[in-house]
Amino acid sequence: MVPTPVALGLNVCEKIVVEEGTKNVTLVNCFSKMFVDGFPTGPQPFAVHSTLRDGQGRANINLVVARSDTHEVVYSQQGTIDFPNRLTEVRTLFRLKKCSFPASGRYVLTLLIDGDWVAQREIDIVTRGDRA
Repeated sequence: MVPTPVALGLNVCEKIVVEEGTKNVTLVNCFSKMFVDGFPTGPQPFAVHSTLRDGQGRANINLVVARSDTHEVVYSQQGTIDFPNRLTEVRTLFRLKKCSFPASGRYVLTLLIDGDWVAQREIDIVTRGDRA
């Protein structure tokens, strides 16, 4: 794809609701810190949303979740995305159901289009006893 699209943000939330008629998106309980019972965690369901623009044509899209300290990839989800023209905003939606975290700490979520960096977001994963 030429050119690489621009992300208008990257949101991490509990769930995403898409209204059937209008296709409007509601992000529910956005967060930057996830509380878990212990480590390693079981699969943690959550969602990631981004709006992209300035892309053209079909591209490969990839969301990668990695530990900030070791860069170990703990989850990756791939697909394709179509940009009808450079003026159209295209929403991306990832519903993660099988992402597990091996240890507490900071994790980096990176959105890639055709292997090129588009957006990034960090979240902290901590045990429920560490609420502060």
